[in-house]
This record gives sequence, C-alpha cells and structure tokens, in this order.
Amino acid sequence: MTETVRLAERPVPGPFPAWEFPASVSGLVPSGPGTLRCELPGRRLAAVRLVLDAGAGREGSDQDGVATLTARAFLEGTKAGGGTALTNAFERLGASLYASADLTALRIALDAPVTRLAQALELLGEVLRGPALADSDVRRLVNERLEEIAQDDADPGSRAARELRAVLFPAEARAARPTGGSRASVEGLTGDAVRAYFGSIVPAEATAVVAGDIAGTDVDATLAAALSGWASSGPALPVADTIAPVNEPRIVIVDRPGSVQTYLNISHSVPDRTDSDWPLLSVAAHVLGGGLTSRLNAVLREEKGYTYGVRTGILRMPYCGVFVTQGSVHTEVTGDAVADALTQLRSIGERGVEADETTAAISALADRAPGEYETSRAVAAELADASASGLGTDYPSRYLDDVRAATPESVARAYTTHVDTERLTVIAVGDASQIREPLEKLGYATVSVTAK
Repeated sequence: MTETVRLAERPVPGPFPAWEFPASVSGLVPSGPGTLRCELPGRRLAAVRLVLDAGAGREGSDQDGVATLTARAFLEGTKAGGGTALTNAFERLGASLYASADLTALRIALDAPVTRLAQALELLGEVLRGPALADSDVRRLVNERLEEIAQDDADPGSRAARELRAVLFPAEARAARPTGGSRASVEGLTGDAVRAYFGSIVPAEATAVVAGDIAGTDVDATLAAALSGWASSGPALPVADTIAPVNEPRIVIVDRPGSVQTYLNISHSVPDRTDSDWPLLSVAAHVLGGGLTSRLNAVLREEKGYTYGVRTGILRMPYCGVFVTQGSVHTEVTGDAVADALTQLRSIGERGVEADETTAAISALADRAPGEYETSRAVAAELADASASGLGTDYPSRYLDDVRAATPESVARAYTTHVDTERLTVIAVGDASQIREPLEKLGYATVSVTAK
C-alpha cells in the first residue's frame, strides 16, 4: 500500500506593516527646559539634544555671526582655552559634546552611554551654568571663522547658496545674510558680545530631547539635577524677523574666471513645514531630482552627459522653504543645461506626475525611514528639529503618513500651486565671459553678474 505524502502549504507573506516613528513623552524641568523622552530599546548610547531659542535669526543689528561664535565658544568649557580639557573629560565618560547654530536655534548635542548619562549631563550642566566665553577664545574663533569664510568663497556650492539667499530675500531680512556672519560682521565681534548673547538665553524657552534605552531611568530628575542653577542674566534677545522671500525671474552669475564648470542653483520659495503640502512637495522634489532615474538626471546626466548628477530638494528655513535644484555642469553647455533643466521643472505642470514615479518617490522617502532613524542620534535630532520649528512631537509620524498618502494628482497640484516655473531664481557660479551670452539667449530673465 502506497502512502500519500501531504506537504504543508507554502506560507504566503502578509502585508508589510508601515514603520512608525518612535513615540516620545513630554516633561518639564522646573524653571528650565521642556523635555522630550524617547525610549529606544537596545540603543545603549543616549542622545541628548538641547535646543535653545537663540538662533541667528535673533541676533541684534551688526551682530551677524554671534550665535555661531557663541556655540563654538561654549565648547571651550568653563576656563579660557579649556576646549581640549573639556573634550577629554567627556571622552573619559565615553561621551562627546557638539554645538552649532542655524537661523532657528542654537543646538547643543551630547552623546553618552546610558550608564553614564547622569555624569555626562552634570558635566554639561557645569558648562551651561558658567561657560568661560573668554576674550582669548573668542579672538581665536573669530580668526578661524574668517578662514572658514575664505574657504566658503572658494567653494562654488557654498558661494551659490550664499548668493541665492542674498537675492531671494530682501536685504533687511536676516535670512539674506550668511548664518555664520560675513567677514565684516565677524571681524567686529568680541567676547563681550558673545557673553551678552549667551546670558540672554532663557532656559525655560529651550527643549531637551533624550533618546535611547532609557527605560527605568528618571530622565527629568537627572536633567533637573544637572541643569539646576542655569539661568539667564541679560535682556531678551530680539524677536526673529519673518520677512518673506520674493520670487521673480532672474539669472545671477557669480563670476569665477577660468572655471571649467558652472555650479547651478535653480530655486523658488515654498511654504514652511506647517503647510500640509510640504510632504507632497518632497515627493515632487524626488520625482524631479531625487535620484539617477529622476527627470532631471535622466536628461542632464544620462541623455546629454552635461553633469555627473543634479539633485532637487527643499531647504528648511525658519518660516519658509526653498525648493532647489543644484549641481555642476560643464562650462560650455551651461546655457543648454539651464534650458533643459527649466523644461524638466516645467514638466509637472505640463504633463503631471506618473503613477510609477509617485510610487518610487514614496518608497524612497518613506521606506528608507527605518534605516534613517536607526540610531538614537537620528531620532533625537529629528525630534529636536521639530520642537525648534514648533511642529509638535508627532510631526515626523504625520509627515511619513502624508508622504504615503500622496497621489500623482495631489503631488502635481501641490507643485504647481507653490512653484511658479516662470519666476525661478537661477544662480550660476562660473566663468561669466563664457556663460553670460548663452544664458542671455535663453530669454528667461535679465542676466546680472556679480564678482566672486
């Protein structure tokens, strides 16, 4: 008698669950910062992000760059010239400390093993309560910043970004000027200015984000103990302006005689991240220039060979965004490259967005999120940024949900609503003697030239 062998049915995989951004819990340090705690099991490195409402947007007149200098001087610790000693003290704990400033906030970042978080926070508290901000350190940092400005001038990408802000925003807007200050403004900064700026920071206006394997840890109590005694000592900082950018057709050449490449920056302002269309604009940016198969790269790189690659994205600003396409092209094809780029930027308005383009963009933006936010550092930084921008702790999750809900029709509508392709700002950093005439022949806008 032959026995029939019955094989188990092959399992069928179910739907892949959508990844969710880690949740956080709010708290408060008495007379100090608000807190956000995010438990990430298995992440034994805790990330602390202290966001101070003291970005470059709140610098006073003739003080451009003081926020950046304050952040850098803070890292020198409690004694003049103590930067190396402070770094060593944190390293003995397996920790590291960073500080920076942008238009929105002055940001302090501390990474430390969960088991030594309390000691690292206490060390940070000592610096917050009594940073030296010594004249000698400030003078050295001023010189370093001036050298950095010279390096930025030599980099075409940095130069294009600076020129974009200078022409997109009215001159009286803080956003029109370099976040770290110009050569003239930085040369005039002193230790007194840095100390006054730091002294005007209000702890109660700050937010402290802590992410990591902190289950069972009383983070608020640890923060309260570490930050006790930190207080402001000066008048309130000026209120940041919200002067809107002006979109109009223009082509600005930043002259770099002899350059064999032209760095292009083609931009238009859009609403900030509080606008419901921001996630849809992110999808549109990916369709246009988010990868090698995007519309711009398919033509400028693959078909024409003008460039090694261009990219499109949205620059986050305190009260607006800047939809920007940027990349380098060969000098001799600058005019043709701009013409083709304008054609592709207009293409969404002319023929919409394809379903497969939308699907690919959603996959790139949403499906990569688990990898992007694998570490406690990345999660803390995103929560800190959302807090500094007043977006709410649930913003990262809402953004991903809105990206996943995008349709070809909604993406095209958002793009054509907020990006007027006949009012783009084109910055071209290159040899004016070679590229001016081709750009003028486009007939898109008046061409002006500025010295490097």
